[in-house]
Amino acid sequence: MKRILYLLLILSLTIFILAGCSSESTSLNSTQNKNIEKNKKVLTIGISKEPANFNPVLASGVYAEALLGNIFDTLVSFKEDSSTPNPALAKSWDISDDAKTYTFYLREDVEFHNGEKLTAKDVKFTFESILEPDNASPSKQFFEPIDKIQIVDKYTIKIKLKNPYAPFLMALGNPTAAIIPKKVVEKIGMDEFDRHPIGTGPYKFKEWIPDDYIKLVKNNNYFIAEPNLDEVVFRPIPKPEVMAAEIQAGGIDIASNLLPQAIENLKKDNNLVVKTIPGLSFKYVGFSYQISPFSDLRFRKAVYHAVPFEQVVEGIFGDIGERAYSWIPPSVFPDDTKYMKRNALKYNPTKAKELFDELKAEGIIKDGEEISIYTPQDPYRKKVATAIATSLMKYGIKAKVEALEWGTLLPLLKGGKAGLYVLGWFSVPDPDRWSYRLFYTDSPNNFSKYSNSEVDKALDRGRSLVDREDRATEYKKVMRKVLTEDYIHIPLAFTNVTVVMNKNVKGFDPSPQEYFHLVTEERNVSLK
Repeated sequence: MKRILYLLLILSLTIFILAGCSSESTSLNSTQNKNIEKNKKVLTIGISKEPANFNPVLASGVYAEALLGNIFDTLVSFKEDSSTPNPALAKSWDISDDAKTYTFYLREDVEFHNGEKLTAKDVKFTFESILEPDNASPSKQFFEPIDKIQIVDKYTIKIKLKNPYAPFLMALGNPTAAIIPKKVVEKIGMDEFDRHPIGTGPYKFKEWIPDDYIKLVKNNNYFIAEPNLDEVVFRPIPKPEVMAAEIQAGGIDIASNLLPQAIENLKKDNNLVVKTIPGLSFKYVGFSYQISPFSDLRFRKAVYHAVPFEQVVEGIFGDIGERAYSWIPPSVFPDDTKYMKRNALKYNPTKAKELFDELKAEGIIKDGEEISIYTPQDPYRKKVATAIATSLMKYGIKAKVEALEWGTLLPLLKGGKAGLYVLGWFSVPDPDRWSYRLFYTDSPNNFSKYSNSEVDKALDRGRSLVDREDRATEYKKVMRKVLTEDYIHIPLAFTNVTVVMNKNVKGFDPSPQEYFHLVTEERNVSLK
């Protein structure tokens, strides 16, 4: 009996000691975990909109492109110089004398985030996916000049074009031309890959909580350099006043798309750094070429005359932008500013009234005509839309400003259902992207559904010609026809890019296209 009691006592003491050790161990592990979390370098970036897509083949617009460059890589890179291609997934390339054959030599040390090696098969699959009609890729129009894609060996690929295509390298360097893994996409499908993207970039996709945050984690095996940041969190913050409050309070580390007065106030904060560069972005008013009364040239000219756009641009964009008269920025050829400015319509209430009265007399519009002005939920464009609506009231037109979420607005625009809209555009420093995408008849970004055979021919020639001056001649034809004869767009402003960041952020610079380049050939963003 004593022996049994003794054994029970020993067993109880053992359990007590083990429990104590376990508790101590659990407490120690918890402390270690907290220290690890505390020491994590997490960069939080405020974005005005979250992207609709994470699959490069399906993606379109600045909101997607701004993030994609951190998850994926392209054959060539324009991250350090927006006009000069640098090696990326392709370590080098050759171009044939007739400018129709490009041979790319791939790096042999690149892995996708799942550990599989990138090869020429992935490159071929990516561009075939872009060209596949069933995928309805917004980037398809930029790769239609491709005639044949040939795998030479595991790390060499040859792309043959139907004709010389001057902006081809620019197209290859866009984030929407990033290389995707053939095996993964074939297994799970394009749509599933859109929600679980796997690239070769410096950061891996971790989690997306819609309207809350997008989380990326570092890729330790990135071929350029090991990222300095452990995590990157993108927070959608549509209201610029909230964005300003968050950067000042420390809720985010980088803020953009802020109002001018907020930027001036934030410059006074010693904990923040403000950086501004000339941008490659543009704001404009667009009209439908198919929906009445917007399809009537007289209506478009009447709106142009009815609104004091000089004052509107100055009052809304202030120091962050300058009045535009074409859609191609001053830093991108061809510069036709003098002609475009001279032929832009001026504010003329008398002429506006004459045109509106004429349209009313013919029954095309009625007194008290109700129209909608569509815009994203961006304060600048909403203000422009409001200014237009206010001006039109004087002529018996009731305009309603409809500021919609991008996910709601984009299908409306693509379907050609927006009669009058205020949008923005950004692109690379080549006139093809600034014109073909907006005005070519079959372009998915031709939201006006504008169609003109002479414009289409000039845009095709602008792509196929090699000489810079010859190309410039074609793009001038397009600008003059579209903007000073058909008035399908009213140019508003070319805008600068300003970012405000916590002073502890090191190595980050704004991009002319409003991208977030965190690891490049020459930089690796970190937190002090």
